[in-house]
Parts: sequence; structure tokens; C-alpha cells
Amino acid sequence: MTTESSITTRKLSPEEFKATQNSPQRVMDSTPPADFWDYVAAIPADDFEFFDCRAGNITHVYRMADEYEHVLINSQYQGVAMVVVTDLKNNTVYGHFLLDLNPPGTRIPEGDQPTGQAD
Repeated sequence: MTTESSITTRKLSPEEFKATQNSPQRVMDSTPPADFWDYVAAIPADDFEFFDCRAGNITHVYRMADEYEHVLINSQYQGVAMVVVTDLKNNTVYGHFLLDLNPPGTRIPEGDQPTGQAD
């Protein structure tokens, strides 16, 4: 966990993230916790790797039964998003997970790789 100002962030492991997935249903009427955007701003830059989600573009929200919501903040690349998981029962942010839906081995477009990452 990381604390920035008064917000504590929690980077979820793949196992923790998967444990929040249960009967996903896309929703259009979600209301995030009051500190949602403060939480997003407090996520450490390293957790984004080299993906850029600063535009705050949210196109998908999935409700997982009545326990969690997955709020997908798009990156500059299709198929990659920072997922902020909210706890519906406590009306809090549970954690975050960088989701990459692209097939393994998908390459970053030439010129977009950060310095020292070219292969």
C-alpha cells in the first residue's frame, strides 16, 4: 500500500483482482465514492508502468454482483486500462489494477516505448 497525502492506495495482485470478479454486468448509472478522483491522483506513477491514463476517460463500468464495481480508466492504447475497484457495501475504493487485455507479446508502437525499454 502507498500513502499520498491522506489517501492510501492499494495495488491489487492478479489474484486479488480476480477475487473481485463475480457476475460482471455493465452499468451506466454508477456513482463513485467521493474520494474516487483523489485516489486516482494518488496512484503511484510506477503502477501505471508506461501507460498514460491521465485523461480520465472512463467508458466502461462493471458491477460485480452487489459487492464491487470495476471502473476502467482508459490508457492511450486500446485494451489497456487502469481498473479502480470500488467496494459497494462500504462506498470506498478497494484498490487498483493495471489491466492489459491485449494478447501476450503485443508490442508497443515504435517510438512510444519509454527510454531503455526498446527491444
